[in-house]
Amino acid sequence: MFRIARYAGAIASMVLAVLALPSLAQNTEFKDVPPDHWAAEAVKEVVAKGIMKGFPDGTFRGEQPVTRYELAVTLARFMRQVEESLKELKARTPKVSIAVPVRPQHWAFKDLQFLISRGYVSGESPLLRDLSKPADPDTVSAVLAQAVIGLVERYTISPEDLEIPEAGPPYRMD
Repeated sequence: MFRIARYAGAIASMVLAVLALPSLAQNTEFKDVPPDHWAAEAVKEVVAKGIMKGFPDGTFRGEQPVTRYELAVTLARFMRQVEESLKELKARTPKVSIAVPVRPQHWAFKDLQFLISRGYVSGESPLLRDLSKPADPDTVSAVLAQAVIGLVERYTISPEDLEIPEAGPPYRMD
């Protein structure tokens, strides 16, 4: 129970930290996102924070399925934002030996390498299978859950790292 509450609190803190980050100066208007669209403000927010950029032709393509490459790049940008907001916390880099599944020249290589090296994506992740395939809802939720767990594990102080004072004299309960 305590562990779940700690994770929930950490996740809530991360989301608030990302939302509090200063906006980056980027174009947030897209030809295919009318100002009165139900998601227009959310689109502006993720673009202003540099998490998403849209396409070179000035469209956002919100109705188009997201590929796993696009999900990986967006997730990497989001996780960088979260890490930046948590940089004063103690960071532990996990030991990983997963190969990046694309060549170094590939446009998503650096972002995939970032996710793998930080432990946000494991070798069993559906993200690393069929990278050009559209990301279905199950893949998105599994990848995001694994990334959040990786983030919490990376920035949570373990009991072994805490200096716990020696036990004092026994206390009476009468």
